[in-house]
Amino acid sequence: MMKFQPNYEKRSGFTLVELLVVISIIAILLSVAAVGIQNIDKGQATVSATAQAQGLMDEARSLAIGRSTRARLCIHADSGDPDRYLRFAVVAYEEIERDETGEETGRSWRVDSRGTFFPNGVYFHPRLANQAGQQVSGLGSFGENGSGVRFPGEGVRNPSYYYWEFNAEGLCTVEGASDSGAPFVVCRGALPAGASEPRVIGKDAAGFIIWRNGRSSPIRDTSLIIN
Repeated sequence: MMKFQPNYEKRSGFTLVELLVVISIIAILLSVAAVGIQNIDKGQATVSATAQAQGLMDEARSLAIGRSTRARLCIHADSGDPDRYLRFAVVAYEEIERDETGEETGRSWRVDSRGTFFPNGVYFHPRLANQAGQQVSGLGSFGENGSGVRFPGEGVRNPSYYYWEFNAEGLCTVEGASDSGAPFVVCRGALPAGASEPRVIGKDAAGFIIWRNGRSSPIRDTSLIIN
């Protein structure tokens, strides 16, 4: 009787050159993926900052309606404090003081939050915000050189600040301004010593328009921000 003899094919393993090629390809792919993840993280920082600002806008508007007074989102604008400059935000409301007869005796601004920092390397950019706002017909602007709000941790000092204001009806309008609504723009950047505005890195900027009624719309076309 004939016995069946299995036919085994002789196989050889990978050569050293083939292994080196495969390892090189894997290293290149990992490097490309790492760069992509870093870019996503960087872009996500500005997105996160705009989301923070929109939340603070909603907080200020609700505060104005709830207290039947004016309320503001304020962003630190005193370059003497580089850690907070264009990065630290608080919500404040105007407290109306009255006597026993109900007559108004004075007004003062009170901070209603402990404050919020934007992500590291992200700054509010007033010039780019104004530039974007000028391209929207009938849109107002944010307030500048605000005073009277004592930021947490400032002691007796009242720094200047930029602000977005809501009245008792919840409308976004700076008192005395003819137009309502305002732009808001942040950027990922660097702030050299002594500089008055951040230097934008890689045209990474994002923002939104806050309308008269308190609703907001994202600025999807970055050319409206950086031209």
